[in-house]
Amino acid sequence: MPTRSAQLPIPNPFGGGAQDAAVRAALSEFGKAVGVQLPIVVNPSDALPTADLPGPPFSPGNAVDITGILRNSTDGTVELQPGDYEFAVDVFCMKVSAHSPSGHRYLVAPLHGSYADIFSALNTRAPSYHLDHVALQILSWYMQAGMPYAAMHAPQRAIVDRVIPDFKQRLQGDVLTQVRANYDQTVARVPGMPSFDEALTQIGPVGQDVEQMEQLRQEMAQPPPTVGQLISEVVPFAPLEPGGSGPTPWSRYSDRVYVRFVTSGNFATPGTYEVRVLAPQRLSAYAFAVGPLNPGAPVPFGNIVNNPGTSSVQPLTQSPQGEGTPGPSPSPTVFITSQTTATEPADRSRRTVGVNEPVHLTFSGGDADWSISETGGTVSTPGKTSLYIASMEHATETITAVDRKTHATATITFDVIEPSSILFVVLTPGLAEHHHQGWPDIGFSAEEYLLPDTVSFQWIAVREHDADFVGTGYYIFDNGKSHLHFENVPTPAPVTPTKIVPGKGWYLDQVDNVWSGRMLTPRPFEPGYASVYIPWEYTDAGETTDIFHVFWHVSQTCELMKDGSTIEAAKGAAKVKMTVDSPDYR
Repeated sequence: MPTRSAQLPIPNPFGGGAQDAAVRAALSEFGKAVGVQLPIVVNPSDALPTADLPGPPFSPGNAVDITGILRNSTDGTVELQPGDYEFAVDVFCMKVSAHSPSGHRYLVAPLHGSYADIFSALNTRAPSYHLDHVALQILSWYMQAGMPYAAMHAPQRAIVDRVIPDFKQRLQGDVLTQVRANYDQTVARVPGMPSFDEALTQIGPVGQDVEQMEQLRQEMAQPPPTVGQLISEVVPFAPLEPGGSGPTPWSRYSDRVYVRFVTSGNFATPGTYEVRVLAPQRLSAYAFAVGPLNPGAPVPFGNIVNNPGTSSVQPLTQSPQGEGTPGPSPSPTVFITSQTTATEPADRSRRTVGVNEPVHLTFSGGDADWSISETGGTVSTPGKTSLYIASMEHATETITAVDRKTHATATITFDVIEPSSILFVVLTPGLAEHHHQGWPDIGFSAEEYLLPDTVSFQWIAVREHDADFVGTGYYIFDNGKSHLHFENVPTPAPVTPTKIVPGKGWYLDQVDNVWSGRMLTPRPFEPGYASVYIPWEYTDAGETTDIFHVFWHVSQTCELMKDGSTIEAAKGAAKVKMTVDSPDYR
């Protein structure tokens, strides 16, 4: 689940009082302002009205070249004469945090957002410039991220300069910086406002849009070396089944214009845009006397978005394919997308995984044969999807998918990491210490957390192995003994992590007890220590096995200092300190 840094308490925006009311009102206004600033806004329920197609069955005639007309369009529409038309269109992903399944059903919707006119101009003008489709998609992602012109790469700046120079000034601004600046102004005038990140969680879907915009900016600021890798990072795992239900209905754009977008592919493949323009009805005897009205009608192309009807699937804008334009082919460059089985951590498209962690893989092509570099992990094969199980030891593993028909090949690489350490946290300081007044015994009870928390360790179990003490001075009685303090006691059973605790790590549902020193020896007590260096190890959580991997050693010490009074117990970073004459702790 998402983790956030600790925040100071904030007023309950739904509570009472004048201050809470002011905060609530300010958050509401902030949410409205953010909605106006977002480059593109697609509400899943927003669509043109659907209707049965009037007249005879749809039967498109000869292709019409509208490239030149589109280039000069000021509103994303083109006037077409009555008839049926079919256009091949390139499509562009407009929400990288959503899936892109093949064959989803879309409804035509108006294009909204602060950059709606810029996206419309780009998509209507681009066909006449014969631009690379991928370069256009990357420019679209830059714009969706609200990144300024100066932060774009040279190929995307060149497209702006050539195709939409009249919008260059508006693209100089940084949308996220503007949103933050507006919020800072609100904080300055309304006491008690939450942090910016906390405010985003309280303003509904637009707050989620800003968080997604922030994530996209991070990807675009330092993109991977290849387009395929970028796509596999920003486009999440896509389910195989087509979306929607039943055939795609027609959308009624106007009294005379009906349109629909149909596709058997996804954002990386072209679709088909179908149009019917009805002949006009005569409005009056005068109109009939002076001649027929202009039979043409404006048809939307660039000023619309193909809405999937759900926030989990990407909306798509479209651009008619121009003659000679290097658009995506029906069999585009293949790639592999990934989604971890684990829902913690929140980033399920990450390429760094824990040992034995499962990851679902999807190939963008057809059924594939899967293979993995010989480092310990496994993949299932064949099929369009595969389940990857990471190695049980640190490794870099590359998975390859080969299309069984076209032999197109894609790879994806994962870094597999082992646990790094255990964090010990004293359980309820002031109550969890162990000590008897008048004796140099010292200890505590502690919670245990497995690190790091950037991957999932839900498929391994960890345990503390046995080791022998080194004892000196007062603690000489511990020298050479097992730190378990019992003979013939087996090493504890391994424990599987259950959840991530923000700021600590993977929680181990057991209590660690550190304690040594109550030996009935008269004063004065000789300074010394009982120290043990304890190995920690892990194994497969789902199997009964004797194979364990040591990943860390922790030092545990109970010590009477040279002053003969101060006593200290430590395990890892957890420590307690007191004196021989401190009160009893049990």
